[in-house]
Amino acid sequence: MAAGFIDFAITWRAEVYADAPQESSAGDFGTLGITFFARKPLNEEEREDYFARQVCEVPASVEEA
Repeated sequence: MAAGFIDFAITWRAEVYADAPQESSAGDFGTLGITFFARKPLNEEEREDYFARQVCEVPASVEEA
C-alpha cells in the first residue's frame, strides 16, 4: 500500500529449493519462490476507489484459557 500499487496478487508459488543441496535449510525457513502481479493506478480516483472497496475484517479477540 505504501508504494501505491493496486490489484496485487500472487500468481504462482513453489518450493523452488526442493531437491537442491541446501533444501533442508531453505525448508526450515519456509523459503518459497513466487511470481506476483501488481500495478499502479491510472489516476488518484482509481486508487481511492480501489482502497474504498477493500474490506479488512478484524478478528474478535481470543480470550486466554
